[in-house]
Amino acid sequence: MFNLPKTQILRKSKEISATLFAKPKRTTFFSFHRVNQEKNLFRIGLAIPKKKARRAIDRNRIKRLAREAFRQSPTKPSADLVIKLDAPIGKKTNNRKKSKSILKT
Repeated sequence: MFNLPKTQILRKSKEISATLFAKPKRTTFFSFHRVNQEKNLFRIGLAIPKKKARRAIDRNRIKRLAREAFRQSPTKPSADLVIKLDAPIGKKTNNRKKSKSILKT
């Protein structure tokens, strides 16, 4: 895995909150907020709250996977995108993956 350039990451809270006002596209666990922009940049911001993913390992893994998918995406329109975790993960397993389920896969 490689790092994203700093120009492709939303860091300022004003930019992230402005993007979060956009109507989201929702999946089971995530909502994707997108705002088109005139600049020729495609930037990403991640909102993974501790209330939804308790363990730091889970939060960091979600962020790493999202950044890597973003980095490898073939089409990059000029827009700001914020990925927000909406539903709690690991509720049935007490926020942990059971070792038995890992070994079976």
